[in-house]
Amino acid sequence: MSNKEEQSDVEARIIEAAKRVFINKGYEAAKMGDIAAEAGIGRTSLNYYFRTKEMLFAAIFGQLMDALLPNIAILVDEEGHYTEKLRKLIHLYLTTLSKNPLFPLFVVNELHRDPEHLFNTIMKEPSRVQPMLKLQRLVLSEMEKGTIRRVPLIDLVANLISLVIFPFLIRTPLSVVFTEDKNSSNVEEFFNRREEVVYNLILDFLDPNNNNTKK
Repeated sequence: MSNKEEQSDVEARIIEAAKRVFINKGYEAAKMGDIAAEAGIGRTSLNYYFRTKEMLFAAIFGQLMDALLPNIAILVDEEGHYTEKLRKLIHLYLTTLSKNPLFPLFVVNELHRDPEHLFNTIMKEPSRVQPMLKLQRLVLSEMEKGTIRRVPLIDLVANLISLVIFPFLIRTPLSVVFTEDKNSSNVEEFFNRREEVVYNLILDFLDPNNNNTKK
């Protein structure tokens, strides 16, 4: 392993350790020493990579943004029907969360603890918001054309986020209640088919011929 690869590996280990510490102790109570111990390195080594908790927080949230937002921009600009883009969007979110299972709890904790801190972290790089604005414009355009039902954006976002994220937040309770063991293949099968389930539910919600929900 090259020196650059080794540094990248240590940095990734520190970020994962920081996620666990922030989730278990909360951002305010977490100490840099806690993170160093969790990562299995000394404080001096930790300071070489990240001098402050704020830098670590920004790195963690930046990692999530970098995994999602550029791909959302590409997806929105692609040719194709909105249903194809919807499927790809759901796949993107579920794949990212599957690879980063600590992200949902980390974000929810911070939204509850200090939403302004999270917002300020995002706005340090305002360009990160642009892909979401492009996605919003796409949705509004499809509503104008009548290809999807006119619904408040807040309803659509709330439905999509809850369907995608909530199962990851309650993965352990799901495992305990509905399977004999949290590593059961039943739980994995549940997440494997989640993409199709979420896609169909959102597609039905946006169907312009769907009169089951009041506008």
